[in-house]
Amino acid sequence: MTAIRTTAAAELLGVSASTLRSWERRYGFPTPQRTGGGHRQYDLEEIEALRESLGHASDAATAVALARRDHAYDGGRVAGRSSGGGREPSSVDRLRRALRRFDEAQADHVVEESLHLRSLERSVDEVLLPAIERLDRDHPGSAEYAFGWRWGSRWLAAAARTAPPVHRPPIVLLLDGTTTGSLDALRVQALELALRRSGVLPINVGADLPATELTRALERITPDALVLSGRAVPLDRLGRLVFAAQRAAGGELAVVDFHGPLPERRAQGVERLDPAPLVARSRLLQLLDGEEPFRVRRGR
Repeated sequence: MTAIRTTAAAELLGVSASTLRSWERRYGFPTPQRTGGGHRQYDLEEIEALRESLGHASDAATAVALARRDHAYDGGRVAGRSSGGGREPSSVDRLRRALRRFDEAQADHVVEESLHLRSLERSVDEVLLPAIERLDRDHPGSAEYAFGWRWGSRWLAAAARTAPPVHRPPIVLLLDGTTTGSLDALRVQALELALRRSGVLPINVGADLPATELTRALERITPDALVLSGRAVPLDRLGRLVFAAQRAAGGELAVVDFHGPLPERRAQGVERLDPAPLVARSRLLQLLDGEEPFRVRRGR
């Protein structure tokens, strides 16, 4: 289960945190777990089911009922339990098997089926990425994994081309230090797709770019957040790029790490985002919208 905080769950639903808590008390859904400190942690699948149902219902009570039904159906059929108590292959297993057979048509079919049960973002987070990760774990360096990676990259690129037009002012600059064929490269692609579908413009530039070129590019754009990703670029080079970006932004810029080189959660004033692209997007949107702002200041 992927768990998110109250503020992130409320942001995904487009309601206030107090409204979300009132639904919990009144309808018993969504049903958060409690951390050791007593803070709510919501199941991302429940929140996504509720978000989808809100678009089809005229009131909160109906939306909650639809979400509870859809979540129960999803959890039973897709997680691998049939109504008769037997086992069915999960969507992840079916996709992995299709990719192992080099069966692109069947791989497309599995994801299309998932889109009837989940949002596109959840299908990426819960089906596409896990299936390719399992291929890498079971057959590292194999032709099957290479085929699966390229199929996944093409699928994500096609979904990005059909994403709604950018309609929000923030710009997210990704310093991409991933390598072609790596799982991290797919995760960064998935984060870009999730940002585009939320109306935010992501601009991806290679982290091997000279600092002078980055400075020149930033004369044309003003990013609101900087995302460090990948481990293929040395930290000292990355540091020079971050400094150049901060200087171009006037000495203040939100800097976060997503599957990047920084080992600690808030190492050197840089927050490490959740590894799931959908949850990482939620946190980025919080930063961009001014909720729990996290800024790094450097001298000009």
